[in-house]
Amino acid sequence: MENDGSLVARSNYRWNDSLITKTNAQIQSGQSMLSVENDLSGKDFTASFKGMNPSIIEGGLKGIFIASYLQSVTPGLALGLEAVWQRVAMNSSPEALLSYGARYTGSDWIASLQLQSEGPQGSGISSSYWRKLTDKVSVGTDLSLQFAPGLSGQGGLMGGGLQKEGSASAGAKYEFRASTFRAQVDSKGRSSCLLEKTILPAVRVTFAAEMDHLKQQAKVGVGVAIEATSEDLMEQMEKGTVQAPSVPF
Repeated sequence: MENDGSLVARSNYRWNDSLITKTNAQIQSGQSMLSVENDLSGKDFTASFKGMNPSIIEGGLKGIFIASYLQSVTPGLALGLEAVWQRVAMNSSPEALLSYGARYTGSDWIASLQLQSEGPQGSGISSSYWRKLTDKVSVGTDLSLQFAPGLSGQGGLMGGGLQKEGSASAGAKYEFRASTFRAQVDSKGRSSCLLEKTILPAVRVTFAAEMDHLKQQAKVGVGVAIEATSEDLMEQMEKGTVQAPSVPF
């Protein structure tokens, strides 16, 4: 529950060691959103299929559907692709988009590059870099550049210009003994932070805050996650052998 009245609920269910289903529901200002994601992990590949607000009650299929596949080529290099199909309403035409990606994993760093093929909203390229500085501290950056067709009369091909929009963000994560703190800033004047605190082995509380300096807006939120535990852990908690971690700072 956030301060603007929006409600968010999440659920994760692991079918086996390779397949997990994630469900996310949100209600905000009279609007609702539902997403269901299935992740499959193999020995040298990962596959995912996600549906957002899927519906067939209006006589056809609408919503947003995303399918991705990532294959390891070498111990450090992985290549993949992602396909997106969406239709926001039955009176509109469906749109499709295909993206290609590459990721290289080093001893203590990860770099990735994604190329988005040209679609109705244009094309783009994005890159990210993550590095582990110490056992408890890690940092990362993200850069993206989008190319979209401009309005007619601005020059360029077919009388339309090419609009370019870029963004950059940087973040850091610090891990305490029983909690994790994350902070991020971006080039659009937004700064955010998130604190996850483990109260019990099966209960986790999350505090989040975001500030938009250009729009002079701020948001805060709190969440509680309860995970299913094994019978052995439940017995240890009842006997008092498992103690709740104390605040590390």
